[in-house]
Amino acid sequence: MMEQLFYIFCTTLPSHIIPFALFWNFQWRSRKAALLVMGASVLCKLGAAAWCITSGVEIRSMEIVFSALNFLLYWYFLRLDFFKLLFIYLLIVDYLLVIRGIAAFLAVRFCQASPQGWMGSLFCAALYLLTLPPLLRGFRRVSGQVYHTSAPHIWQTIWLVPAILSALTILSTNAWAEQSAGSWLFLAYRGGLLACVLVICYVLLQAIDSLQKQIALEQRLAFERELLEMQMKEEEKRSQLLMETAQQTRQMRHDLRHHLRLIQAMAGDENPNLTAYISELIRDIPNAVRDYCENPTVNTVVSHYAARCQREGIAFTARLTVPAQNENLDDRALCVVFANLLENGVEACGRMAGGEKFIRLNSSLEYGVLTITMDNSFDGQARQEDGKFLSSKRAGAPGVGLSSIRAVAKIHQGDARFEAQGTTFLSSVYVKL
Repeated sequence: MMEQLFYIFCTTLPSHIIPFALFWNFQWRSRKAALLVMGASVLCKLGAAAWCITSGVEIRSMEIVFSALNFLLYWYFLRLDFFKLLFIYLLIVDYLLVIRGIAAFLAVRFCQASPQGWMGSLFCAALYLLTLPPLLRGFRRVSGQVYHTSAPHIWQTIWLVPAILSALTILSTNAWAEQSAGSWLFLAYRGGLLACVLVICYVLLQAIDSLQKQIALEQRLAFERELLEMQMKEEEKRSQLLMETAQQTRQMRHDLRHHLRLIQAMAGDENPNLTAYISELIRDIPNAVRDYCENPTVNTVVSHYAARCQREGIAFTARLTVPAQNENLDDRALCVVFANLLENGVEACGRMAGGEKFIRLNSSLEYGVLTITMDNSFDGQARQEDGKFLSSKRAGAPGVGLSSIRAVAKIHQGDARFEAQGTTFLSSVYVKL
């Protein structure tokens, strides 16, 4: 009886070492209480095994009962989803079955000893010492991936795979029977279980990795959509303000000319110097906002940045074709594209210490596709990461303006391309109207 009890102790202890080693840094209700309860569970199992041996009751049923009880105890103490924990626990059970099976085969085949005797216990202990370190490294990765992956529907069903493998292995092989444990078919069954466990871990890691990438992509796309929507609303407000300001400025210029002409008429010919000065003032009043295209929103945005270019000494040219009304492309989206292009261009020119500063903006419409191109000078310092230009305002972060332009283009069946050639930055965008 002592041989069997020692065997049960040697095969039971790793079933508790592995969960504690894997989940030690996870959230527990109480680690100390869990250690005490699991220690008591081991003692209870040894006592139950002693009773089963003296009473002639099959020990395998007792093993299954304690495995289920230990899982429930771990589930109580660990703050981990039931099905996630069940999946990992069943993988641990499969590993234990593999080691016990190989140890039983070695004891019976080569030592002609009982699979649950002293030799079986020593083989189990040796195999655990050899395989536990690499196993824990692999299982930590699996458990970490499982813990951080939120996919309830997957965990509610995937636990069935190791559960079925465990059940088939237990039913088809009997490590307690010497005539069964010593056969090569027995070893093949346990080796097959080991291969299945490894394949499950590999496939799971690949599936979780793909799932996490998909989730990250969806989150990034949702963030970009939200950011784009916010920017489109802000650009709409901005373009509306620019249009109102342009209208007020146009009216003020008109009124100012009339007032100066009235003053000039009242001055008469008695003060030729005053008359000449007033004529000069009238001549220097800027003309009304130039019409760059038929679309009033785009025209207002371009006029605003053209005025900034004039104030900052940037040579600005624009040849635009943008319809006044577009069925599939609203003015907000157009405003995002043109405003971000021109804003980036003006800021890039402003960072130049010397050299020619210029912005050349063009657009054309062919076969329902609006193509927008812009070349602007810059200081030649362009940083990229993963094919995306980084912002000059936020270190290490992609440019928000360029990302917004590309997002608008993608939404409207188009695309955007940005390229730096020497000290010239080239932008091209196409969208379907």
